Amino acid sequence: MRTALRAMGSISLAALGLALVLAGTGCGSDPFQRQPVQGNVKFAGKPIQYGTIRLEPAEKQPAGASGSIRDGKFKIERSAGVGPGKYKVWVQAFDKSGELAPGAAPGSEGAPPKDILPPKYLNEPAAEVTITKVGDDKPNEVNLDLK
Repeated sequence: MRTALRAMGSISLAALGLALVLAGTGCGSDPFQRQPVQGNVKFAGKPIQYGTIRLEPAEKQPAGASGSIRDGKFKIERSAGVGPGKYKVWVQAFDKSGELAPGAAPGSEGAPPKDILPPKYLNEPAAEVTITKVGDDKPNEVNLDLK
């Protein structure tokens, strides 16, 4: 009887372990159906040198995403992307990167970066976009020229 119970316990533990592994990997599926997004962001016709872009759900999507803008370009990989649907796009642009030189003490580089966009972009999204299902070779494109 004890041997049967031990065998059953071993089988149950093995099944539980397998279930945890499969749950952790998601069996290769993404319940959010994340999509890659990339694009160009300009202000007054010039590429934003340093900034951030954030996609915030405009409908009932479970999550948004954000990325860094460098030299007018940004890219959000599928693994960090957003699900299909409508999103409000928020942008910040800075006069400098805000990154310290290696080994520099905090605050040694002077004042923190200053937001260079008009105040309206702090209070309202720069755009609203629709993200669709795409392949990795053709990400959703979001191109903005802010005024």
